[in-house]
Amino acid sequence: MKSNLFLRIISAVILAPIVLAAILYGDGDFGPTYDIMVAIMGALMAWEWEKMIAGKTTSIAIIMAVTAVMVVFMGADYPATSLVMMLLSALLIYFKSGKKVLLSFGIFYICIPLMSMIYLGYINFDYSSDIILWVLFVVWATDIGGYVFGKSIGGPKLAPRISPKKTWAGLIGGIISACFVTYEFVSFMNLHYQSNMSMSFFVGSSAVLAIISQIGDIFESSIKRYLNIKDSSDLIPGHGGIFDRVDGLLFAAPVVALFLLLNNLGILNL
Repeated sequence: MKSNLFLRIISAVILAPIVLAAILYGDGDFGPTYDIMVAIMGALMAWEWEKMIAGKTTSIAIIMAVTAVMVVFMGADYPATSLVMMLLSALLIYFKSGKKVLLSFGIFYICIPLMSMIYLGYINFDYSSDIILWVLFVVWATDIGGYVFGKSIGGPKLAPRISPKKTWAGLIGGIISACFVTYEFVSFMNLHYQSNMSMSFFVGSSAVLAIISQIGDIFESSIKRYLNIKDSSDLIPGHGGIFDRVDGLLFAAPVVALFLLLNNLGILNL
């Protein structure tokens, strides 16, 4: 247990600065580092997905990886084309794999969050980096808070048949942690960068996003339980695979992107 925790800490210490540097490089005017980071994440998830489902990697993983990378570099400018490309890739994988629905579903499970992350990055150069950092901090805080509170307090299980280690205490702890981190983040941004971010809106939204992040975590756990595997891969020591690290983000990013899209279209008028 202690050895695993040490590996988790070391991996996080190494990976977190890389992710933050890719986002912050260019002072908000997103350059290639952000796109490349998201594209690499998509390609690795494509490799993991086929290995999880089929126990091996074939040309299907290449199709998924190419689709994911193309969505990253086309999604911001050609969203409709990207959606059509996802559908065609999913159909190709479906027939090529012998009509395995779960395998072809991976295209949407991977590419829609990638497209959402790109949308968040390019929606508005004035605050896009702030939004992305906030989403990441909420997901990370939810994960860490849920782990610490769940291990320390224990208690009733949240989803015993899907993820036996998750507890209601962990969920509440994750929400509290997300709200606290958001409060500190918004205070810092408003004080030092005059961001004029609404404290009540972002703290309240972080509580909702923490729950959505947990749903994403449980969803991925249900897939692994169905496949009878522990981790999506062993790429990250102490953490498992890419899916194991971004499962909450895969649900959180599309929700935030959809919210901002509706707002930009004038449907929400916030």
